[in-house]
Amino acid sequence: MTEYIKYYLKPATIAFLAFLVLFFAFRYAITAKGFEITGWKILEDKAGVFSGSSGILNATFYKVLKSPSTVTITADINLQSSEGKAKYLYIPQIDASYFAVKTDGKVIGSFGFRDDKTGHTWYQPYIFLLPDSFDTLEIEIAGVYEIGIDFTAKVIDNSQKGKYQLLYLLTAVLLPISLGLAVTISIILYLIARTMDKSKQTIYLHLSISSFLGGIWMFDMIPFPTFGSTLGLLIFRKIFVVSAYLAFASLIYGINKEYFEDLKILDKIMISANITAAILVLLSPTNYSMKILTNNIAILLVVNAIYLFWKTLGIFSQILFAFAFFFILTVAHDGMIMLFSTNAKLLSAFGIVSLFAGFAYSLVSEYKEMIVRVTMSHLRSVTDPLTGAYNRGFLSEVSFSSEDSFVYIDMDNFKSINDNYGHKVGDEILKLLVQTIRKNIRSNDYVIRMGGDEFLTVLRNCPVEKAKEIFDKIAEEFSNTHELRPGFSFGVVQYILNTENTLRIVDTLMYKMKETRRQKNNLV
Repeated sequence: MTEYIKYYLKPATIAFLAFLVLFFAFRYAITAKGFEITGWKILEDKAGVFSGSSGILNATFYKVLKSPSTVTITADINLQSSEGKAKYLYIPQIDASYFAVKTDGKVIGSFGFRDDKTGHTWYQPYIFLLPDSFDTLEIEIAGVYEIGIDFTAKVIDNSQKGKYQLLYLLTAVLLPISLGLAVTISIILYLIARTMDKSKQTIYLHLSISSFLGGIWMFDMIPFPTFGSTLGLLIFRKIFVVSAYLAFASLIYGINKEYFEDLKILDKIMISANITAAILVLLSPTNYSMKILTNNIAILLVVNAIYLFWKTLGIFSQILFAFAFFFILTVAHDGMIMLFSTNAKLLSAFGIVSLFAGFAYSLVSEYKEMIVRVTMSHLRSVTDPLTGAYNRGFLSEVSFSSEDSFVYIDMDNFKSINDNYGHKVGDEILKLLVQTIRKNIRSNDYVIRMGGDEFLTVLRNCPVEKAKEIFDKIAEEFSNTHELRPGFSFGVVQYILNTENTLRIVDTLMYKMKETRRQKNNLV
């Protein structure tokens, strides 16, 4: 048990620290220093959205709407309390389909379109330059299914703009990048999976689908100025939210098939629960009912996180566990936020990228291993098992140029060595020949066993004169490698026209040398 804990402790610690960095980066960016707007006075609320509030709202407020509504609120701002440095209105998060910020009745900033009010924003921060002096600050907020200011709005000066920039980076820059990465990773998973066997294709197809759907879900956090109509907003939000639960279903299937081979009863229950949640969201008749439903079924996100944590403990990959554990922490965090309607930024968009980056890493590693296996198998098929030189079939896989030199080698008196000393000694001498040649040539040159005691060496970009010099040296060195003082004859020629023609010429030159040596030394 101790070893088990040690195995996961380091990746879990790294993932947890990464989660804390992300969590506190958001908290730091939200808590800018400045003049806090501690309350809002309702100027107009025709639909009676806040009818029980006595006309006063807290610094933060939130309301789920049964029908599209508009509320206008105002705040008293004492610029003197901020020592005359107040320049900007900073709103870390506002839930609205349309809003406009006004000073003394003049609009200084807005989101969406006042004529249709069917946009959607709730995740991105906003900042507006305030005039040097003004008497009233108003915000007109319209919502299709929700209205709210989730974090205290503040009047800040230039020294605090960095916090807005950090929050903007996290929500408006890194979020779309995360979305793009999730989709890109899904494509990578799909393309690599296509090169694998059918069982692997099915597994990584589900992981690819899960990553893609996770990317679709992220669109729910991107602000849209308009959807054209309340029905359009409902349709698109259904697509976004349904994608999240279907992504979990595909993820659970893929993980179990990849690492646990089959689906157990609990696995099937989890897949069914997520598909059921997706169906319920899809069947929601209104934006209001969908919002209520998604808040209530957020418990499934927490259950998913617990289930995935238990499953990842059986994967036995520290790197993948680190990526997955970060994802699990973000999902559990967001599930709790949605379930209890707590004011905090959602983090699972970053977790999605982390998880599928882990799967991409795992798949690429597996793919590399497969390539190595295929390469090794291929090398064995074109390699002479005795000497380690390439075999004759290798010639059909490479191309040559007129700058290359072909050296054809034939052992002298090799039959006599085999007859008198045995094939074991003959094999030893052949291996010594290849070893000696390789010691004296470059890594991009080739040694090929053409059959029996005949070898071909191809020297890349090497003139004939240099090749002869090299093999005169090799012949002398080889003769000293064994007590029998073995030798060989060779011919050298520059590559001409094609391989077949070059081999014919160099073979003739080799036999000329052998004939000369035979006449001189009575070789056979």
